[in-house]
Amino acid sequence: MVKPQHIFFDLDNTLWDFDKSSIMAFDKIYDIFNLINYGIPSASHFHHTYFEHNNRLWELYRQGKIDKDFLKIERFRLPLKDYGIVDEKLAIDLGESYTDYAARLVALVPHTLEVLNYLKEKNYKIHLITNGFLEVQSIKMQASGLDKLIDKSFVSEVVGFKKPDHRIFHHAMNDVGANIEECVMIGDDLSVDIIPAKEIGMTHIYFNRKKISHNEKLDYEIYDLIEITDII
Repeated sequence: MVKPQHIFFDLDNTLWDFDKSSIMAFDKIYDIFNLINYGIPSASHFHHTYFEHNNRLWELYRQGKIDKDFLKIERFRLPLKDYGIVDEKLAIDLGESYTDYAARLVALVPHTLEVLNYLKEKNYKIHLITNGFLEVQSIKMQASGLDKLIDKSFVSEVVGFKKPDHRIFHHAMNDVGANIEECVMIGDDLSVDIIPAKEIGMTHIYFNRKKISHNEKLDYEIYDLIEITDII
């Protein structure tokens, strides 16, 4: 690898443990809204039901088929409906409460701070490219202290393009004044983070934390963030 200057990270499930913070948030909202009284057996059961709908809705959001406001309500309206609950206000209140808790209950992927501090000491510029919502990602950054280690953040709803659209990667590189040869993309989602980086010729590191089987030929693949220090 040519020595890079700019390291671009995905945020959710690459640096921020979205799965863990989401589960913690569901534990909170399950108790706050007394969801057991609605016939929902447990927080984990509700989270599993939500997770399936949320993944499908986020894919539609990335494709531009639904907007942010629709996603935030629908991802709770649909799982509630699975339990026979039709309550628009509850869906809205759950969505707002969940979004707040999921952003403030800090859960970082192991070795996140260690790796970012290592890169800082090596004088690399560290950036984010994320499809998350601006207000949520900003709270995560501040609550976890990541904002002190990140030079620039590129949030899809601000940039106007969502990963895997190549334009968000080009926008980020242009904004920081970097040539593609100077850049590395690191992310946990093969189709959203890594394949588009590969397609535009950017060096990429697939953080395959869940050890998902695939047939892609990649520049680098790691299973623990600390392995980045052996590559860069």
